[in-house]
Amino acid sequence: MKAGIAFSDHSDAARAGREAASRAVALSGPPRLAIVFTTDAYPPQAVLEAVRRETGDSKLVGFCCGGILADDAWHPQGVGICTLGGDLRVRTTLQRGLDRDPYETGCRTADALLANGVANGTVIVLPDGFEANLSELLRGLYTRCGADFQYVGGGAGDNLKFFKTHQFTEQGCASRAVAAAVIQGLNLVTRIGHGWVPMGEPLVMTRTQGKIVHEIDGMPAFAAYQQHLGPISREEFRTRGMLHPLGFPDVFGRYTIRDPLAVEDGDSIRFVNEVPSQAVGNIMDGHIDQLIETAGKTVREAVSAVPDAAFLLLFDCISRATLMGDRFREELRAIRKAAGPRLPILGALTFGEIGAAGDVPQLHNKTTVAVAGGPLPA
Repeated sequence: MKAGIAFSDHSDAARAGREAASRAVALSGPPRLAIVFTTDAYPPQAVLEAVRRETGDSKLVGFCCGGILADDAWHPQGVGICTLGGDLRVRTTLQRGLDRDPYETGCRTADALLANGVANGTVIVLPDGFEANLSELLRGLYTRCGADFQYVGGGAGDNLKFFKTHQFTEQGCASRAVAAAVIQGLNLVTRIGHGWVPMGEPLVMTRTQGKIVHEIDGMPAFAAYQQHLGPISREEFRTRGMLHPLGFPDVFGRYTIRDPLAVEDGDSIRFVNEVPSQAVGNIMDGHIDQLIETAGKTVREAVSAVPDAAFLLLFDCISRATLMGDRFREELRAIRKAAGPRLPILGALTFGEIGAAGDVPQLHNKTTVAVAGGPLPA
């Protein structure tokens, strides 16, 4: 197999798509799959049409994200493409209706990917990150596909405008949808890391409603946070909360992160994604140095598991970049050091990250998902 990764931030959408695609195809040869990341500066249909003129009959999967990681830098505008050529088997699908029934959309997505008897492989999942209950989407997907597949991806978004985002395959563009692909014939290894550590005693989410946590340990959620962080104001919580998300342990002892957004009426707290009622977790503590170190470690573990790694894909939470500010460059340098000087890298800043510590895919926040790819072992 051969991989080609390229990026363009030309101001014209079609030109940017054409430049990135032609450069990537020159490296990979005729692709079987094009993975496309773009930003909200461009009309997505214009990007898609330009890319397809360069990639021909290739399958395609992509989305609009909050920024692109390319050339060892973060770009708020651009088109990044990874083309994959060789003896690969690929199937894609674009499923709408994520806003109406995420579980059923996950089932339809799986059924479309499995339609030709596909029995294993890696599923790339790119849902609209602004929609609710993405964990239900993953549950529906896993119910049909099961443990013979690995799952990776992230939520589509924009540059923190929270207005509208797009998902696409060679079949077209959509919003409130999920774009997905299943790949066979590659050695793909996924690793997940975030760097957050639990503080204090475990807490019970005694009353929640979707993304709103009303009560923790039987008291208003904000009051419970104040017991751990001190008498902070609602305004201070916007900053302090970024450093202290909730974390919920899994059977492997890893913590799945849920990111708080703001204090609301009645001292409830709104989170980026749903928090289950009666879940037991911790308020987490984070230090920028540890987050950076963990990103590098996550990439190192993924790349070292693929003997002839040809490319690296990253799904990195946009809130990590927001939290780190100028120091986000240090995370990118740590990633490059861990990957080695020559490995091509393409990443997206996502609104929720998808990966699995074991078999079952989960939705994460404030997390780095690294996917190293290369040829199957001989």
